[in-house]
Amino acid sequence: ALPNAIVAASILPFVTSTDWLNFRLQSRKFYEIVHGHDVGAALQGFGDDVGATQQQNEDEESKALWCLALVRDYRFDYRFEHQKGDEEDDGCRPLMYQTMRCNPDPDDEINPFLSTSNVFTASTAFISWKHWRKIDICLHHDEHGQQFDVSPSAQLVGPYFLRAAFLWRKIEQFCSDESLTGDLGPMIQSTLHPGVRFGRSLVEEGYQDGKLSAFKAVYSFYAGQSLGDRDGMVLPGLFGGYNVYDHLSHSCWSSPEVLTGSKVVVTKDVNDLKLTVFDVESGDLGIYFRSTRSRTPGTKAVRYGNSDDQILRWFENHANLLQKYSVGRLTPGGFKSILRYPSLNDPTNCSRAVTRGVEVVASSIYAVEIGGMFVFSIRMRMLRPEEPDYMSPEERGFDTCQLVSRYWRITHGGEVEEVRGAGVVGYYPLLSEGDHESLVSDDGGRTFHEEDSGEGIREKYFSYQSCTDGEEGSMEGYLQFKAGSILGGAGEVFDVRVAPFPLKFP
Repeated sequence: ALPNAIVAASILPFVTSTDWLNFRLQSRKFYEIVHGHDVGAALQGFGDDVGATQQQNEDEESKALWCLALVRDYRFDYRFEHQKGDEEDDGCRPLMYQTMRCNPDPDDEINPFLSTSNVFTASTAFISWKHWRKIDICLHHDEHGQQFDVSPSAQLVGPYFLRAAFLWRKIEQFCSDESLTGDLGPMIQSTLHPGVRFGRSLVEEGYQDGKLSAFKAVYSFYAGQSLGDRDGMVLPGLFGGYNVYDHLSHSCWSSPEVLTGSKVVVTKDVNDLKLTVFDVESGDLGIYFRSTRSRTPGTKAVRYGNSDDQILRWFENHANLLQKYSVGRLTPGGFKSILRYPSLNDPTNCSRAVTRGVEVVASSIYAVEIGGMFVFSIRMRMLRPEEPDYMSPEERGFDTCQLVSRYWRITHGGEVEEVRGAGVVGYYPLLSEGDHESLVSDDGGRTFHEEDSGEGIREKYFSYQSCTDGEEGSMEGYLQFKAGSILGGAGEVFDVRVAPFPLKFP
C-alpha cells in the first residue's frame, strides 16, 4: 500500500472533491486520510509519542486536502490567508473556515436563501467545504435535481458570499440604528425581499456563462425591494435620493429585471429617469438615464476596478457610505428618505461654518440625469443651548433672524463665477433656536407666507437645493440675514459664512 503522505500529496489533489468522498468509503485507512482522526475514535496503539505524532501528521494532511478543496472549488486564497498570520494556534481560523448555512427549500418565499445570521466559523476545513458544497448544489441544480454546468465566471466564489454577508450586515445595522435613521430604517428593512437562488432563473434567461459570481452573492441575501406606497406612504428606497426644483431622484434596490440583451436592472428610480444596470456578459455597471433637459436616453459607465466583482464593490461602497448620509424629507412636507448629499459624517465632502450662532452645512452630489449638473444642498439653522458653538440671544444680538439674500463664488474649469440673488429659490426662512419657518415670497420679499411643512412636522434644518454646471471645482459664499425679520423694522444685516465644499465627480 502507498504511504498516506503520497496518497494525500500526489494523488488526491488531481481528482475531484466528490471523488475524495467516494475514496473514503474504501476502508477505514482511506477514511482517515481524507478526514483525519478527529472525526472518530483514535486507533488502538496510538497512545505512545510515535503514534501521536503519526496521527497529528495525518490530521494535518487531511486539513491540507480540504483547504485545497476550498481553494480549488470555491476560490479561497490559502497563501494569502497564511500571509495574514491567521494561525489556529492563536484561537483564530483562516477566512476559508468561515461558511454559512443555507435554506434548502426552493419553494420557501418567506425565509431568505441566505441570512447574515447564519454565517459561522467551522471547526474543520471539511465542514466549511461541506456547507459551501450545499449552497453550490442549491444554486446550480434544476427543478429535477440535475446539476447544470456554468462557466468559471458564474461559479460559486466563497469569499464573494462572505463579503456580501458583511455588506448586508452593515445595512441591517444601519437600518436598526435609531440614532441614524429614526423610524425610517425599520421601514426600509421591511421593504426588502428575502434573498433567492438566482442560479436556475438566470440559466433560463440564457445567462449561465455570464459574469455572475458576485451577482449571485449579493442577491442571495436580499432580492430587491417593494416599490410604490403602503398605507398612503411612499416606501423608502435603499439608495435614497435628492431633489432640485421639479426633479426628484429616489432609487430602490430592484429585483433583477432584464432591460435589453445582457443588461439587467439592479436599481430603479421612482420616475424611471435613471437606472443602474449590470451587464451580465462584461460584469460592468452603468447608469442608464433619460435627461430631463433633452429627454434623450444616455449611459454613463460606473467602474469599480476591472475585476469580476464590480457589482459587489459598488454595493460595498454604498454600504460604507450609508454611515455618512443623513435622513430627512426629500421635499418640504414630502416623504422621508436617505439623503444622498454628504453630511457632517463625511467632512471631506461636506463643509460646516457657524456665524453668530447660525450654522450652515453645505455639500453637493453629481446628477448625470439632469445634464451632468452638480446638485448642491444648503442646510441652515440657529443652534440650541446644548450644542457646540451656541451663542445666547444677548451674545448674538437677536432672538430671530431672516434670510435676505445669497452670494456664491463657484470655481470650476479654471474660472470663477459669482452669483447673487434675493432669498434662495423663492424662500426667505426665519430662524429661531432649534426651529424655523419656511417663509415664501411671491413678490420679491415685500410679503411672506409660510409653506405647509406637511403633517405638522419641521425638519431640524431649513434645507434647499439648487444646481450648477457639472465641472469639478469648489463652491463657497455667504448668506445675508437680517436680525429680527425683514418686515420687523430696524435690524442689523449681517453675513453668515458658507465654507468651501467640493464639486466632485463620484
